[in-house]
Amino acid sequence: MNNQTIALIDLGSNSIQMAIYNVNEDLRIFHEVERVKVAARLINHLNEQGFLTEEGIQLIITIFKEFQKRAEKYGTGRITGYATAVIRNSLNQEEILAEIAARTDIAISVISGYEEARYGYLGVVNSMNAVEGITLDIGGGSTEITLFRNREMVHYHSFQFGAVNLHEAYTKGKRVTENQLTQLRRYILDSIQTLPWLKNAGLPIIGIGGSAKNLSRIHNAKFGGAELKLHEISSIFSELSSLNVDERSKVKGLSKKRRDIILPAIGIVSQMMETVRSPHFVYCDKTVRDGIMYKMLEEKQ
Repeated sequence: MNNQTIALIDLGSNSIQMAIYNVNEDLRIFHEVERVKVAARLINHLNEQGFLTEEGIQLIITIFKEFQKRAEKYGTGRITGYATAVIRNSLNQEEILAEIAARTDIAISVISGYEEARYGYLGVVNSMNAVEGITLDIGGGSTEITLFRNREMVHYHSFQFGAVNLHEAYTKGKRVTENQLTQLRRYILDSIQTLPWLKNAGLPIIGIGGSAKNLSRIHNAKFGGAELKLHEISSIFSELSSLNVDERSKVKGLSKKRRDIILPAIGIVSQMMETVRSPHFVYCDKTVRDGIMYKMLEEKQ
């Protein structure tokens, strides 16, 4: 049998992650054996001119070197990776990639908004029985959505906002104000409503990524069940918005590393639910990484 170990790095705006997979190309299956994650907040290392700072580049390299040590323990034959919004939007993208390759020997490819959306969709449809739905992947610096019917992707869009840059723009401060929340909701809603195919689609929304995972955990602690209704999400949003950042640390299911950016993330979910008239929101633990793995195995046929 053709077995190998592969390490795949996700260089994101909010976090940098590496998943290590055991892969059987003959059977077209893969199994995640370890995942490591660093909340690097790279998006905060973009300067006003749109360049990733040298400090940000050094942070990537330091994390990658630690990842290499971890991967060596598994005898990983190959480390590959992809970058999303933070590198996609950096004006010094070529310099960043060249420096990473020179100092770590890891080649990173920058994926487009379309590719990010499609890989997220592939992760969902290859792991769930859903025939139709809307995928929602809230990152730190972008948000990708797709609409699929009969398990085929029909529409996609990549928004240039995510949980971190929305937080920086609308919810900074120890305690968020009602005016900040109003502006946040208005901005998200105005953006979503530019896509006529979302309005009254009436489909379930399937969330992937860390923000969706945290929302699901909070919901499970408060209400229980896998399906989140809009009124339950609104209740969670109201509760969290009444607390300051430190007080949110006590909320069951909420990671301390996301306590400052959770409001924009839930704001995106709730505005999507309202626009779509979605019956419910569910969390899927597969990600863009899994979508890439599915595509890779498909190409090996």
